[in-house]
Amino acid sequence: MAEYHVKNGSHVDKAFKVGGGHQVVPAGKEADVVNAKELTEAQLDAFEREGVKVKAKGGKAKKEEDTGDTKSAAEVLAMADGNFMAFKSAAFKLLGDATPTKKDEIIAALEELATKPE
Repeated sequence: MAEYHVKNGSHVDKAFKVGGGHQVVPAGKEADVVNAKELTEAQLDAFEREGVKVKAKGGKAKKEEDTGDTKSAAEVLAMADGNFMAFKSAAFKLLGDATPTKKDEIIAALEELATKPE
């Protein structure tokens, strides 16, 4: 079980699985969520895209550790044959909302990004 501090900046309530049920963080509010199910990297990324800031308490801050670990387009392309969701998440960090949904389209977008001069 994990403990998170949640700042719900979205316009809808967000529910988190906790021991014994769910805990809802109302839209526009902050709350501590205790006894929560561990969130995956993909879930944390999805919350971030929706304007929900989730910080792990107690030193297990997966998302906080990843913040400074931005990969280059070439590094993300090297992930293409591995876990698709990890690949897509890393691609989203580079491409933003313009990230395609299909693997081959993501690869094409990353290849184009890799060849652009900085």
